[in-house]
Amino acid sequence: MGDVLKGTWATFIGIILLLGAIAAGAGARADAPLPMAVTELKEGWRHVAGQLPAPEAAPALIDEAKPVSLPHIWEDDFGAGPTGSYGVATYIRHISLSAPASQYGLKTGKQRTVYRLYAVTRDQDGGAQVYDLGGNGQPGVNSEQGAAGRLFYVDLPFDATEFDLVVQVSNHIFPSAGFLWAPKIGPKAVLSKTHDIQISAAFLVTGFFFAVGFLTMLLSAWHTAGRYYYIGGGMLIVMAARTLLVDNYIWVIWPWLDLECALRAEYVGLLLLAPAYLWLVAELYPKESSRTLVQMVWTLCGLGLLVALFAPLPVMFRMRDPYLVVSFLVLAKIFHVFWVANRKRLPGSKWALWGGVVAVLGVGLDTYLYIPVPRTSFETVPFAALVFTFVLLGLFTVRYRQEQDEKAFLSKCLEKANAELKDRAEKLDLAQAEAAAALDLKNSFLSNLSSEIQTPLRTLVSFTERLTDQVGGISAPERTEYLRLIRSNSANLSKLMEDVLSVSDLESGRFEVSPEPTDPKEVADEVLAFVESVAHEKHILIDLKCDEAVMTIDRRLMRQALIKIVSNAVKFSPVNGVVTIRGSKAGPDFVFTVMDTGPGMAPGQISVAMSLLGGADKAKGLGLGLPLVARFMDLVGGSIQIDSIPDLGTTVTLSFPMTPQQS
Repeated sequence: MGDVLKGTWATFIGIILLLGAIAAGAGARADAPLPMAVTELKEGWRHVAGQLPAPEAAPALIDEAKPVSLPHIWEDDFGAGPTGSYGVATYIRHISLSAPASQYGLKTGKQRTVYRLYAVTRDQDGGAQVYDLGGNGQPGVNSEQGAAGRLFYVDLPFDATEFDLVVQVSNHIFPSAGFLWAPKIGPKAVLSKTHDIQISAAFLVTGFFFAVGFLTMLLSAWHTAGRYYYIGGGMLIVMAARTLLVDNYIWVIWPWLDLECALRAEYVGLLLLAPAYLWLVAELYPKESSRTLVQMVWTLCGLGLLVALFAPLPVMFRMRDPYLVVSFLVLAKIFHVFWVANRKRLPGSKWALWGGVVAVLGVGLDTYLYIPVPRTSFETVPFAALVFTFVLLGLFTVRYRQEQDEKAFLSKCLEKANAELKDRAEKLDLAQAEAAAALDLKNSFLSNLSSEIQTPLRTLVSFTERLTDQVGGISAPERTEYLRLIRSNSANLSKLMEDVLSVSDLESGRFEVSPEPTDPKEVADEVLAFVESVAHEKHILIDLKCDEAVMTIDRRLMRQALIKIVSNAVKFSPVNGVVTIRGSKAGPDFVFTVMDTGPGMAPGQISVAMSLLGGADKAKGLGLGLPLVARFMDLVGGSIQIDSIPDLGTTVTLSFPMTPQQS
């Protein structure tokens, strides 16, 4: 147990000695010669408040000056200005090098002041030699009015290995002032190259943002995209410009730019961000946002822009705290919009929430680093805002693609609807044309029907009147002829009305089929008796040969179909012509073939004659015969075939099934 305690105490004492050695070494490093490596000059500085002594006299004040570390922000009670930051001061640091100073370069760091850098060396006799290393102005009263540019890097134009670096500053603009970035010293070749790389990288990054911003706006104009792309592109350009202003790289491009103008431009860019973000979000999720709130924020920031452009600089700097409050409120509203969008499961809402987290961290870090205490190493965090902007632009890209897909889908639907509408229009035109043709056909049919009815009726009336008026003065042959004509016209009229009624029954579906045992030879004889008188008048020879058979069929339909075909053959055959009728069994059918020596028909005339009412415009009838025969044959399960040669004659073949078809 004792050995353990002794070991513990020995370890504890060793740690204390090690920490003491480290502290002693750290204290000694301030005065130790700096090696040929890049060293950041954070320690070893002395601060003389309220004085701007001659550079050669400044090293004598080191002992009475206050030790400070960089970064160093002036205390709130320093100076006599209304914000407590106005005044002058001198920073002094003794530097000991391991090689001649001409081999070294100096990066001056960054200061929120008007400043001038001097190197003070001592010769062998103790005389002071002052080297003006440059600055952004000459410190003193109202020196900010002539201040411009920034000193980034200088070469040390002397060979001494020891010198005092004197930095004189004055501040009559900034609400908090001092060193923000500590100077660095190192080999001239290394530090100069590093400086060039840093400048190139800064302009490469900001150039990228400028390019993306302009390209976004150009592509938006080219593709006629939403205005949110113009807003986002403009924001990228503003933030890139503000990055150059905040980090003072703007003076690489315009070394003559006035400091006050640069400060006002920086604040103008700052005041544009919050309302622009809210506007972007309102464009992304319009139903979840408030246009009125966007207008209110723009109004507040618009008043701030007027202050940034025209108010005195101390008043302008006081706007930062209210602006940060507005920024937090705007971010809270943006988060609320994203939260509502996420609950509705709108596209991109989760990515928007993560982007909002980045933006909040950026604003919070910006606020934290802005607090005037020695933690400040840079003034703002623009990359958080840039990341958030890229997130929003990415969401807008997704939305734009969705809009384009929806437009393409709607365009296809519209094309399909137009095609369907065109097709329906064509069908409607066709139906209208068919309806007009049917109406014309109907009118023609009714006209012919009227003519067909009037002709036998006039004949009946005429011969009936003769028989009535001249009962005693008519000879027996005349009476017989009159009665024959009356009978013939009555039969024609009856046949005409029978055809019309048959058409009506067929069209309405009231036509009934009644199969019964039938001998086709008996039907053929009845047909011959029906047309014999008409054939006799035209001196037409009817050659009938029909086999006897027993079949089951609707006798009435068979008789009507055969009458119409034979009547047409007699009707269209010339005087002294021949009509041949043959009937015989052929397999499961009984076939009638009717041949005439009429004018015949062309193929196109056959199709017209077979259509219902197709021949209604003919002068010699209603054109009901062949269509009715075709319908009759369909009803009994048979078929009709027409073969015709113009100027030679027509052959019609009717095939009747021997037994009824199973329905």
